[in-house]
Amino acid sequence: MIHTEPISQVFYIAVYDITNQKRLPKVLKTFRKYMNWVQNSAFEGELTAKQFQALKDELLEIINKEKDSIIFYYAEEQKHIGKKILGVEKNEITQFF
Repeated sequence: MIHTEPISQVFYIAVYDITNQKRLPKVLKTFRKYMNWVQNSAFEGELTAKQFQALKDELLEIINKEKDSIIFYYAEEQKHIGKKILGVEKNEITQFF
């Protein structure tokens, strides 16, 4: 009998500042492959370690590490992060269970 561990996911929030208008659409397209858009320059979502590494690798091929900035915040479980929205929620978050 083969015992497989469940694939664990980590909840990430990503915010970014891309200085070049030519790189920005590429960064957006890359993030949309892996995470949910929540607001201008912000994405969130649950990723496996493999997905997170692939996302980072793709982003590093696009950004200028001397000028652009991407910050990832993370928690082992999304339930440990509270969220309050003032004003309009830019994108309804969909949960996949």
